[in-house]
Amino acid sequence: MFEVTMFGTTSVNTGGGRAAVNLGGVKPRQILEIMALANGAPVSKERLADLLWEGEPPKSYLATLESYICVLRRQLGSRGRTSVIMTTSKGYALDPAQVRVDLAWCRSLLESARTASDAASGIGLTEQALEVSRQPLLASEPYADWAAREREHLVRELVEGCVRASAQALTLGDGARAVRLARSAVQLDGFAENAWRQMMRALVSTGRRGEALQAFNNLRTLMAGELGVEPAGATQELYLQVLRDESGPLTESGPDSGELRTLLALLRRALDSTPGITVPRGDSGLSFAAVQALAVA
Repeated sequence: MFEVTMFGTTSVNTGGGRAAVNLGGVKPRQILEIMALANGAPVSKERLADLLWEGEPPKSYLATLESYICVLRRQLGSRGRTSVIMTTSKGYALDPAQVRVDLAWCRSLLESARTASDAASGIGLTEQALEVSRQPLLASEPYADWAAREREHLVRELVEGCVRASAQALTLGDGARAVRLARSAVQLDGFAENAWRQMMRALVSTGRRGEALQAFNNLRTLMAGELGVEPAGATQELYLQVLRDESGPLTESGPDSGELRTLLALLRRALDSTPGITVPRGDSGLSFAAVQALAVA
């Protein structure tokens, strides 16, 4: 069985304990990667040429492409009728009976997590997928457009899985796990507001209200600086809900001085952007100003 590694540097374990990193050059390596992305389905020669040469293949691309396939088969030590690279009427394909791809395994775990019959299984499968995908996908292709698109697709799938698993962890009363999974989603995509909202909920569930408010502030700063926009209405509403809510879970020892300072700083910043509210210089008058702001809202 051939093991194709797509996370990190692309390589192939040929089954004899030998990992082939040098696959015969850039183009043969990319052919292998494109076929691995197809997950056993054939890829036409026209499609391969379009991706390999970014929409501008040379006139003699068919002969060149066939030579690359020969090089790749030779590097893999797999030629003839039993080659792991199959030639079909629809193009080239990796034989799924002989090849395993780590990306396909990662996606299989995410799909199994999505359809799991119980929350604990879904969480565990999602965590396995995160473990498989610890390194960047297609790190050997930092500039290829097709590789960048595939990375974007996978990030969306992972973020969706992490947010779902975090919510499942909350239903099981495992707040720490919920925070960890939501934080993984935020690290994968800093602009995924659903991930930030889930992290805020998870933080509140563990009594870390100040950190939840700080999370909103971090998101707001990021979006304003990078996109020039404010967080969506649903995110702002959750932030206001956390500000208003005094009945949520607290830590056993109550908020410490650092958390209180964070809360005061966030409250002052929120009030500064509220029309019609005069923000006092000292902290003692902030509570009154906050009441005014909530009345306006």
